[in-house]
Amino acid sequence: MRNRPDWMTILGILIGVGAVLGGHHLAEGSMRALFSGTAFMIVVLGSFGAVLVATPRADVLRGMSGIRTVLFPPRRDLVETRDRLLELASVARREGLLALEDVATRPDTDPFLARCLVQAIDGSSASALRDVVETDIAIDEQHTQAGARFWETWGSICPTIGVLGAVLGLIHAMQRIATPVDVGTGIAVAFVATVYGVGFSNLVCLPLAFKLKRLGQRERVRKSMVLEGIVGIQSGIAPGALRNRLTVYAVEAADG
Repeated sequence: MRNRPDWMTILGILIGVGAVLGGHHLAEGSMRALFSGTAFMIVVLGSFGAVLVATPRADVLRGMSGIRTVLFPPRRDLVETRDRLLELASVARREGLLALEDVATRPDTDPFLARCLVQAIDGSSASALRDVVETDIAIDEQHTQAGARFWETWGSICPTIGVLGAVLGLIHAMQRIATPVDVGTGIAVAFVATVYGVGFSNLVCLPLAFKLKRLGQRERVRKSMVLEGIVGIQSGIAPGALRNRLTVYAVEAADG
C-alpha cells in the first residue's frame, strides 16, 4: 500500500513560500526581480557543494531520501500497532509461540516486527532479544538523525553563501558606478542572493530537518512498543496486562 502524502507539510511549504511572495507583491515589489538564475547558482548550488564537502556520501543519500519520508511518511499508526501485538499475544497464548512463525514470514508483515518475531521464535532470551533489537533501533535512529543533520548543515551554510552572493553582486554593481541607474538595479539584484540564502534555509532546509527528527522520534517509540510487545508475548504475559504496557507508548506519542 502506497503511503499517503502529508498534506500538512505540503500546505506549510505553500503557505511559507506564498506568504513571502505575497508580502513582496503587496509592497509593490516586482515578482520578476526575485527570480535570478545567477543567485540560484551561487546560493543553492554553491551551498550544496559545501554540504557535499561537509557530509559523508551515505548521509547525503539519507538526507535526499528524507524528502520522500517527509512528504510521504510511513503509515504506521501506534494504536493499530498495539492492537496487532495484542492479537499476536492472543494467538501465542492459545497455540504457542511457534504459531507466529507464519506471521514472521509473510511479505506484508512489518520488517521490524518480523525481525523481532524471528528472534523470539528462535529461542533468544528476553535480555538477549532486548540487546539485539535495541542496538538495531539505535542504529536506525542514527541513520535518521544523519539525514536530518544533512539538511541542518545545508540550512546553516545557505545564509552565509547568500551574503557571499550579495557581496559579489555589489562588486559587479560598483563596476558600473558611472551609470547610477545601473548601480541601483545591480544592488537590488545583489540582495536577491541574500533572500535566496535566508529563504531556502528557513523555508526548506531547517523545516525538513525538524520534521525528519520528529518522525525519527515517533518511529523509535513505535519500535520500542513492538519490542516491549514481543518480549511480553515471549514471556507469556496476559493480553490485558500487555495492553496496559503498550498503551503507555501510544499515549506518550500522542502527547508528543
